Amino acid sequence: MMTPDKTYSGLRVLGLGDNVVDRYLHAGKMYPGGNALNFSAYAKMLGADAAFLGTFGTDTAGRHVRSTLEELAIPTSLCRIVEGANGHADVRVVDGNREFVFSNKGGVARENPFTPDQTDLDYIAGFRLVHTSCYSHLNPHLAALKSASALLSYDFSYRWQVDDLIGPVTPHLDFAALSAGDVGRERGLAVLREAVSNGCSLALATFGPEGATAYNGKDFVSVLPKPANVVDTLGAGDAFITATLLSLLMAGWTRGSRPSADAIAIAMEKGSKFAAEICGVDGAFGHAAPITPNEHV
Repeated sequence: MMTPDKTYSGLRVLGLGDNVVDRYLHAGKMYPGGNALNFSAYAKMLGADAAFLGTFGTDTAGRHVRSTLEELAIPTSLCRIVEGANGHADVRVVDGNREFVFSNKGGVARENPFTPDQTDLDYIAGFRLVHTSCYSHLNPHLAALKSASALLSYDFSYRWQVDDLIGPVTPHLDFAALSAGDVGRERGLAVLREAVSNGCSLALATFGPEGATAYNGKDFVSVLPKPANVVDTLGAGDAFITATLLSLLMAGWTRGSRPSADAIAIAMEKGSKFAAEICGVDGAFGHAAPITPNEHV
C-alpha cells in the first residue's frame, strides 16, 4: 500500500455524510464504506489529518464502522448515533468488479437526515476541504455548507444521470465529480462544462477503463488508469478522487482560484496510482467483520 505522504501531514480534511457497510454475502463478510467515509479513510491512509461527520445506526454494522474509524484514529466527535439500522449495501464480485444487488439506502441516515447546526458549521470551518456526496442527504444544506467551508467537493456518482442534480447542486460546489462511464465521452464532457459554468472551480468525470477527464473552465486534462492487480474495484473511484483532491490542496488550490492544467495533471496521476493500489484490497479499504444479524444495542 502507498506510503503516507509526509507533505500531507496537518492537512485537515473532512468526509461529511454517508457511511455504509458493504456486505459481501458470498463471503459472509462486511466492510466499511460509503463515499464520504471512504474519503476520510483514504485521506488518512495518504497521510492527511482526516475526520468524519455523519450518522451511525445502533446495529452491528454501525458499531463496526465506528470501531474501524476509532482504529484508524479518524475523529468522529460530532457524529450522530440513531437507534436503528446503519446503511448497508449487498455486494457480489464478478471477475473483480463489484455489483450492488440491494441497499437500504442509508438506513437511519436516510430516515433521520443529518441537519448541520451552528456547532457543526463552526467545526466544518476548521477544515481545508469538506467532501460529501449525493448519497448523504445533504442537498438542502449545501448553501450553508459552502458558506461555512473553505472548499466543498461533491461526488454525484451516477445519480446525475437519473435525477435533476447538476443544475441545482453545482452552484454550491467548488469541485464536482461524476461517473460517466456508461453515457459516453461527449455527454460527460458537456456536463463538465455545465458544472464549471455554474461556478465550480473544477469538475471531473470518470469514464471507467477510458480513464478520467477534468475541466477547469479552460483546459481539459485526462489520465488513463494505471495497471492494477485487481482483487476488488470497490472504492477505486473514491480513492482516485481523494488522492487527486489532496494533491490539488497541496498545490495551493483555494476558493476563487482554478487549478492549473499542470497541477491537475499531477494530481490525477497520483489519483490514478492510488486507485490502482486500492483495487488490490478486499472491500473499499479492508477491515472485514463477519455478517451477523442486526441486533440493536
